[in-house]
Amino acid sequence: MVTHTLVFSFPETMSGPDRERFFSELADTIRGTGLAESFDHRPHLPLPSDTHAPVFVSSAMAEVRCADLAALKKLSVHPLLGEFVLRWHDRFPYQVVWINSDATSPLA
Repeated sequence: MVTHTLVFSFPETMSGPDRERFFSELADTIRGTGLAESFDHRPHLPLPSDTHAPVFVSSAMAEVRCADLAALKKLSVHPLLGEFVLRWHDRFPYQVVWINSDATSPLA
């Protein structure tokens, strides 16, 4: 099982209902590809030290789980996902970083 973890930073102009729509549509898009085993997302829990974040202040995170790296590679270039990203990024230019990890690999 491979996990694709995304950390989002949304602009202040993106309202709570907009964020709910974003994640609802993202979940539908990912499930619609048939390539992911699961999708989950959660909001960031702010701390006072967030103002010192060296990259950006996080807004939320999401996890996509795929059976293997091959499935994740197919998902990452799937046209439905590309359309979703372009549409939402045009409306709300958000930032995102991610990491891919294998649940079977031991932590160092």
